[in-house]
Amino acid sequence: MKVRHMIIGALMTVIAAPVMAQAQTNEIMNQVSAIIKSGAPDANKQVQAIAKANKKDINAIVGIGKAYLAAKDYANAKVYAQQAVDMAGKEKEKIADPYVLMGNIAVGEDDGGTAAQWFQQAIYFAPKSPDGYRRYAQIMSKTDPAGAVQTLEDLRAQLPDYPVDLIAAEIYSEAGKMAKANEYYAKVSLDKMKDYQISDYATNLFLSQQYDKSLDIAKQGHAKFARNASFNRLIMFNNTEKKDYEAALVGANDLFNNSDSLKASAFDYGYYARALKGANKYAEAVTAYQKLQQLEGIDNDTKNQANKDISDCYKKLSDYDKAAEYLQKWAQSLPQQSFTAEEAAALLYADQLADEKLTAEVKKTAYEKADALYAQLAEKYPDNAAYIANKRATMPFSLTSDQMAALKMAGPHYVTFADLLAADTNRSAGQTKMLINAYNTIVAYYVHSMNDMDKAKEVAQKLIELDPENANAKAILGIE
Repeated sequence: MKVRHMIIGALMTVIAAPVMAQAQTNEIMNQVSAIIKSGAPDANKQVQAIAKANKKDINAIVGIGKAYLAAKDYANAKVYAQQAVDMAGKEKEKIADPYVLMGNIAVGEDDGGTAAQWFQQAIYFAPKSPDGYRRYAQIMSKTDPAGAVQTLEDLRAQLPDYPVDLIAAEIYSEAGKMAKANEYYAKVSLDKMKDYQISDYATNLFLSQQYDKSLDIAKQGHAKFARNASFNRLIMFNNTEKKDYEAALVGANDLFNNSDSLKASAFDYGYYARALKGANKYAEAVTAYQKLQQLEGIDNDTKNQANKDISDCYKKLSDYDKAAEYLQKWAQSLPQQSFTAEEAAALLYADQLADEKLTAEVKKTAYEKADALYAQLAEKYPDNAAYIANKRATMPFSLTSDQMAALKMAGPHYVTFADLLAADTNRSAGQTKMLINAYNTIVAYYVHSMNDMDKAKEVAQKLIELDPENANAKAILGIE
């Protein structure tokens, strides 16, 4: 939100007074500011002399008031602002500056209500000047963004060519109403936007998960401002979300190597690491995650999640010792344990069973460790017993290509899994299908591994009740 405040502040202070009058105001303001900063004992007398010499020049008086406002000397600022207001009233000049100055002083004193009243007077007395509208809209933008934008629509009626849509877009963006902000941004050609406005538009689209459109806007911004970090960042972010990892890495290279004034954030390195992972560049992803962890001010949750991501990368590199090391760091830093967190270690061992780079002996050890961990989890988390039984039943088939050996190891776990599913009166159609598959395997287990036809027939009877045309069940039960 800090960035949005800076953006809207910059827009709201655009100079809109006639050039010559504004130049005179600025000249006097600079002169008085120098006197104030000098700290001279007779500073106020010097300023009074300038005011006396320009007592009929409303622009000069406004300049004096602005100088005191800049110095946060609100008392003196009010003296000259009121003098300018009185001059405007007497001379019937259709300028907004005196009233806007009064309003800005009230803003400095944190009096939003009074400020709004002065800005409304600026609109009333100088309906063709945009300053009152802009400043009133800014005051209202936080509490009533729709009302603020309506004020700008009134300005559009007076000055049809004024960039109302851009200001409205920024007001809604500042208020966090991204859809409305994007609606107004879409009305403006990118050629009429400054770099920060294009960036804000693309950022809103990204945060709204409109990745294609955000990427398109970011690319157009990049074409105009190639070294702007915001566009390079958004190109990387959007392509990562779109899973176009190679394109994301091109954006990352521009971000880190071809951007001006880059201060990389955890988000930058997080997305960079994600893109590297997606492109199967796991060693480089580890480096990116480690860089993220070294950033100043990084929060513990982000740093700890990076440990889990680093573990996943090492697993892809078949470096299971390093994977286990970082997985343990991640698990130990969690505020509380959960089944998902505790299962991570078991999954790490289970994943080794499908790794063709590992020897049969290493896989056997990994299987034993995974199975033992799942046995412990079944006792600790009984609500997950069916899932665990199914996991323990399927692992042997990843461990060995010997189907009979795998069946003998898996059978008891399939029995447990089937019993748990059969007892669930609220099981889904998908779970019933899983139960049928489990019964098929259990029948084979009793026939081929245990040579127990009585048990096989018992299970076949359960199977045929669920699947009347099941060929395996019919064969075991002797049904033609």
